Amino acid sequence: MVAETVCRHCEMGKSTSSLLFICNHLIIRVSLPFRAFTSHYCSTITENKKTPYRKRYQLLNSVRDHCKSRTFKNLDHALGLFDRMLHMHPLPFIGDFTLLLGAIARMEHYSIVVTQIKRMELFGISPDVYTLTVLINCYCRLNRVDFGFSFLATILKLGYQPDCIILTNLVNGLCLKGNFFGAGRLVEEMVKKGYEPDVITCGTIVNGLCKIGQTGVAITLLRLIEKGGCEPNVVLYNTIIDSLCKDKFETEALNLFSEMMSKGIQPSVVLTIA
Repeated sequence: MVAETVCRHCEMGKSTSSLLFICNHLIIRVSLPFRAFTSHYCSTITENKKTPYRKRYQLLNSVRDHCKSRTFKNLDHALGLFDRMLHMHPLPFIGDFTLLLGAIARMEHYSIVVTQIKRMELFGISPDVYTLTVLINCYCRLNRVDFGFSFLATILKLGYQPDCIILTNLVNGLCLKGNFFGAGRLVEEMVKKGYEPDVITCGTIVNGLCKIGQTGVAITLLRLIEKGGCEPNVVLYNTIIDSLCKDKFETEALNLFSEMMSKGIQPSVVLTIA
């Protein structure tokens, strides 16, 4: 059933070698803390009586409504619902667990999400691709992008392609680590495979490259994301032009300024001063 769900939501990739290559060179070898896709819905509490339909329906509807409207009172409220779901018989669909985990992640309780997924596995529930997407985001936010890449490798080896959300989370994780070169390489691979990188994420990389004196690499990335269909904004241009001015490349800065103006992008006050 998990395989069918994954097939409906994830495109099969013809080639994963380049992304796997990046995984192997950007991460430290680690042991996965989860058994992704290896088991499913084999509850260890089979002696429990079947949850009445009305009670089950009301609980799951409540969870979905709170997740959609983001109206949880606090973390304990969300965890209480999660615990009740774990003790339902039969267990709810993995999508309902993932929905709730995503809501907890939005509260920025990333380590709690990791712990709850481990609890799920004790009940025989394996994470699917969407659960792993939430998990990758949490590990990246926890400054453990190495675990994030390990789960990306797992997805690729199973023959599925990650979506733009997964890759963007990994790019952000690399930036948090200060690995702007690695982030730039991943964005380059995203563009080659037809993904459209997020302009905010690209701005983070460009800013980091300029801060470490790699303005030339930042300009190369600017051209790359343009080819990928991502329209640079004033912040991207501002960052690079400011860096060129600080490096005494006034002519290049003026050329880039003229290019920006020709595209109808209005300069900011800071950019005008620069």
